[in-house]
Amino acid sequence: MIPKYQKVLVTTDLSPLGNTAVPHAYAVLAGRGGTVILLCVVDVSEMPDPLYAQPTPGETLAEERAEIREDLFSSLEALVPEEVRAEGKVKTEVRVVEISGSVHDAICEEAATKEADLIVMASHGYSGMKHLLLGSVVEHVLRSADRPVLVVRARG
Repeated sequence: MIPKYQKVLVTTDLSPLGNTAVPHAYAVLAGRGGTVILLCVVDVSEMPDPLYAQPTPGETLAEERAEIREDLFSSLEALVPEEVRAEGKVKTEVRVVEISGSVHDAICEEAATKEADLIVMASHGYSGMKHLLLGSVVEHVLRSADRPVLVVRARG
């Protein structure tokens, strides 16, 4: 039986590499329709170095966070290909998820919660020492996801 994808979750960190996966997510649903869930996972667990951090009142911090969140939504919405907007068959749901912990776990949880049929991600394709030092969110998702994962390898 041939799978029929209706919901595709695509992750990006808004880097040029991460953004290369987005058109592929839309291509999976092209002509048929469905929903692409554009996901950006933000790890908020890293605390600023107390030697350099400036004390910020809680209200200002909340305002800054809200502004950053709005910027993330705008940046994600800008990634929707113009032809997708014009055609109107594929819907887009934009998600920004703040976590303290594992990005790959958050991606898998979001895919399960949103009942995505497929996860699409971009990868550098590092190997050897560079892979050992940098690790790979994609690799962790591949190992722990309970649904298919399409990996788009960066060119260059």
